[in-house]
Amino acid sequence: MITRCFLIAAWCLSFGMSPAFATVTWEAANEAYQHGKYEEAKVDYIQLVERREYSADLFYNLGNAWFKLGDPGRAILNYERALVLNPRLEEARSNLRTALKIVGNDDQPTLRERIGDYADYFPLVASIAFWTAAVFFIPASRKQGSFITFWRTAFIAAIFVFVGSAGLSFWVGSGSKDPNRALVVESATDLKYGPAVTARPVESLQIGQQVQLISERGAWTFCRASTDSLGWIPTRKAERVIP
Repeated sequence: MITRCFLIAAWCLSFGMSPAFATVTWEAANEAYQHGKYEEAKVDYIQLVERREYSADLFYNLGNAWFKLGDPGRAILNYERALVLNPRLEEARSNLRTALKIVGNDDQPTLRERIGDYADYFPLVASIAFWTAAVFFIPASRKQGSFITFWRTAFIAAIFVFVGSAGLSFWVGSGSKDPNRALVVESATDLKYGPAVTARPVESLQIGQQVQLISERGAWTFCRASTDSLGWIPTRKAERVIP
């Protein structure tokens, strides 16, 4: 749990402001967007991202700018980034669904992805269950006494909760906050058996499909698709959700 908090804190606070972008402001970017200058607004929002001035609203607005410019893949990516920072941002969730439908990605989230939305809670629940079991162990280990059935039942229940929560935590990892989680942002993306254009494809990936980045070799990235297939894709065709 602490490690995940540090990851997000590092994402949000790791670097200071670059003097080269000192004239770029949130208000200027929004004004450009409101006047239909989507390319200018996109550039301004990206500069704010490069200054590490992260917020859910920033990624939501950048997603809208990409969408207006006809790039649904990067719009989807930034809506996802907005939802990592603020899962209750319904505007981003609604626009994400719309963009996914436009690119023809109607695949429902896998069970692992759905459970991954609650990844932060599993270590906490496992910790509470472990210490609860430790407290109940002494009264539950007695051969007789008052409420012995209660203590033993509570101890066993705490053990089950601990094992279940720990197992789920191991299975889903950091969930949506995994630093190696990426999304396909370009069409005509094939997962290939080797890092070469001529390599045989394993499967075709859709815009917005989730992949787990494993390693890079030049212009190619080895990754795991949401179907658990392993293969290589051009590095430029997938971007990390957490930049």
